[in-house]
Amino acid sequence: MRLPVPGVLIALVAAAVLPATIGSVVLSDKNALLGSAACAFAIAAISLNILMGYAGQISLGQFAFVGVGAFTTGIVTGVDQLRLPWLAGLVAAAVAGALIAFLVGLPALRLRGLYLAVVTVSVAYVGWQSLFRVEQIGGGSAGKVTPRPYIGETAIASDAGFLSIAAVLLVLVWQLDVNLTRSRLGRAFQAVKADEAVAASFGVDVARYKLIAFTLSGAVAGIAGAIIGTAYGTVTASTFDYARSLLLVVIVVIGGLGSRWGVVTAAIFATLLPDLLVWIFGSGIRGLDLVINAALLMYTLAMHPGGFAGAVEHAREKRARKRGGEPPLPPTRPSLPALVRPVGMPPVPRTRPGTPVLQATGVTVRFGGLTAVDDADLRVDRGTIVGLMGPNGAGKTTMFNAMTGALTPDSGRVELLGVDVSHLPTHDRTALGMSRTFQLIGLAKSQSVYENLLIAQHLAAPYGVLSALTMVGPARFYEQDVRRRADEVLDGLGFHRYRDTPVGRLSHGQQRIVEIGCALVTSPELVMLDEPSAGMSPAAAEDLAATLLDVRDRLGRTVLLIEHNVPLVLGVADELYVMAAGKVIADGEPVEVVQRPAVVTAYLGTTPARPRHRREGALA
Repeated sequence: MRLPVPGVLIALVAAAVLPATIGSVVLSDKNALLGSAACAFAIAAISLNILMGYAGQISLGQFAFVGVGAFTTGIVTGVDQLRLPWLAGLVAAAVAGALIAFLVGLPALRLRGLYLAVVTVSVAYVGWQSLFRVEQIGGGSAGKVTPRPYIGETAIASDAGFLSIAAVLLVLVWQLDVNLTRSRLGRAFQAVKADEAVAASFGVDVARYKLIAFTLSGAVAGIAGAIIGTAYGTVTASTFDYARSLLLVVIVVIGGLGSRWGVVTAAIFATLLPDLLVWIFGSGIRGLDLVINAALLMYTLAMHPGGFAGAVEHAREKRARKRGGEPPLPPTRPSLPALVRPVGMPPVPRTRPGTPVLQATGVTVRFGGLTAVDDADLRVDRGTIVGLMGPNGAGKTTMFNAMTGALTPDSGRVELLGVDVSHLPTHDRTALGMSRTFQLIGLAKSQSVYENLLIAQHLAAPYGVLSALTMVGPARFYEQDVRRRADEVLDGLGFHRYRDTPVGRLSHGQQRIVEIGCALVTSPELVMLDEPSAGMSPAAAEDLAATLLDVRDRLGRTVLLIEHNVPLVLGVADELYVMAAGKVIADGEPVEVVQRPAVVTAYLGTTPARPRHRREGALA
């Protein structure tokens, strides 16, 4: 029996052998050196793509981390420095890049958008104009010398020989990136990029994964720096000027944010372009590459925001639609699968008989001088559907967010399965058995239906970063389990033909069904739904009501429902709470509650007058 040879093994052999053998004959020293630079830029582009394309964190100073890696390699391996083996210098470059990126990432926990961009620009400028000019770090005006690696007692002096090393490292970083995107780590990055609140509701510790994204990105950039420093032999501060950081951003945008092959292709093209233009037009044409890059960037932003890779994918999907047409619509009344709690999830807290699944007592939330929720109480017993209604501005969404962990109440207590969770973040409440949906669809809409079901199982695959990047150890077991569960949910929803369709291309009703599937895929104890019928037709709302009854009766789940659709609530709820002006003004049996004068007044603004009977003989 022949065992299949992994593609990465073939690529590694080719990268190691071809440049050192055929390349030494075909390539000049200059072109071999250019090839090593192209490999380094491709690795640097992958590092920025991890941060911007996957995790959605802006970095306009990425080449500073590349510089850190280059100078660290020189310090560790230099003849007048530590004189350690080159492999030790490579590891030190990755560690140093990761450490500096971690420190830069700390402000990202509080800053976003323009402010985070300013921080990263400052880092690039400080590295270029100050840090890399320090004698002990960058070697001053003479620069830092990095010797070539040795095999035994023989130095790899030829540029073609070192190109083999650079190509091998590119293949290894490529495979690391493949493993990343197939793991819970990459899926967590995508969730953070899509919506931090949604990511937290799936159990992702947003702050932790932002820092991991910066750290991992810095480590990969440090590897690129080690290649550049060693390939050129001597590097100075000007090698890592701010313009190169901007070029790296241009490369990633043109290649396609989030596309591995797109950014690598764009990086190699951008590295080879200046010499290619000189070869075609002569030395008098230098600088035209900057014009071409600027034109490509403007064209990409205007015509194909998804970059080169996005344009290729769009063309492929267009051809596929012409060949096979649109897949049939899934059923509007899905059959939800009855799944047990995943083996990777923490155990559900044991409770005494009669303990409610959720209980909020005296919850108060203030925004400055405005009291949005005032001393509100709410109780959700096991196996029930509890409705929460109220006019706009009543405070029900704020109350909902205080119970899910999106907001911390100023006073009061929230208990989930008997555990005080008043000050726990959302992801910790999710681990205890809470799941939720959002009024505006809480999904990663750029990801497929299948990927969203995997993202929703973040806590069901509790393996570490190293296992995620290597796909060895517990990662394989847990990935098989979460993928099996995702397939079961797809079958139950009737969405198997939409498995690889981005959620954003589905209709609103279909997205809502997928969101409910994501909320149920880990078999939570409590499902909290925020206006699930918003935007639905009356017929779709009726199907939703039947689905909610299935969730309670067939799956045995407990549901808390915020909803404006009164017939829907009256048709499914076992108990109803009504809020107005931040207070709970009524609770009890739904039909009886909606008839109370206080509830009618909250919705209509006045108590309805009793009809007056015309006295006999009175004029009309």
